[in-house]
Amino acid sequence: MEEEGEAQGRAVPGGRLNMSHGFVHHIRRNQLARDDYDREVKQAKEKQKKRYTPGPTRQKKPDLQVYHPRQREKAHTTETLKDEPNDNGTQLFCLDFEADGGEVTSIIVYEDDDAEQLATMISNQNQLEGDMREALKQRIQEEISKRRVQR
Repeated sequence: MEEEGEAQGRAVPGGRLNMSHGFVHHIRRNQLARDDYDREVKQAKEKQKKRYTPGPTRQKKPDLQVYHPRQREKAHTTETLKDEPNDNGTQLFCLDFEADGGEVTSIIVYEDDDAEQLATMISNQNQLEGDMREALKQRIQEEISKRRVQR
């Protein structure tokens, strides 16, 4: 008998746990209850009517500022450069003068225009030196005379 008493205090030779205390039973019951509760909550969420409710309106980010380059100045015509447009002469050609800075000056040249007057206007507008003004005057005079002959 003494051996039986010692056997009760020690582990049983089969190596099994003594489940008579009920501790694992309570853990198992809690796990099942938790699973059931989770399942019910999930089903209730699915049954709930899905409706569109607009959320609170968030403020939009302000539009990004976009760089818009300046428009190049419109081509200058005789109407903008002269006091009065010359309507009584026939139009010979359009003179486009491009300065060193890339600015283009356009002038409509008429048959009775003065080459020196045109060269002076262009040189004043583009700050040309005297030599350049003289060369421009000669070139304008050549073009005017060449086109007068063609007509």
